[in-house]
Amino acid sequence: MAARTALLAQLQALAHRQAALRAELLRDAEFVVGTVSEVRGRCGKPGCHCTEGTGHPQMRLLYAEGGRRRCKLIRQADWDRVRRAGARYRQLRATLRALAALQIRELRLLRRVVRQGGLRYR
Repeated sequence: MAARTALLAQLQALAHRQAALRAELLRDAEFVVGTVSEVRGRCGKPGCHCTEGTGHPQMRLLYAEGGRRRCKLIRQADWDRVRRAGARYRQLRATLRALAALQIRELRLLRRVVRQGGLRYR
């Protein structure tokens, strides 16, 4: 009986952790689905410094739409906002992975509880 109580306590702790992760997922914060990357590009003007140097800084958003990869250039005024939104998306994905791992652990614990609670006929 003590083992069953310990398992139930573990299940309750998992439920609290899952609730915290769900709250994190439902938090109202801006995110962007895709990959945000900073690159250097050339403008194509013959007299520009970018033809010989490293190029102009650009930020791109790579995303999928209709099964195809798309790319959008981000305005400089939105760089910080898009960076934060990209970081939030990575955080959401990590939270989803953590929640999935907890659900697998919860299922294993529930199976142990069921096995311990069954009738032992000898």
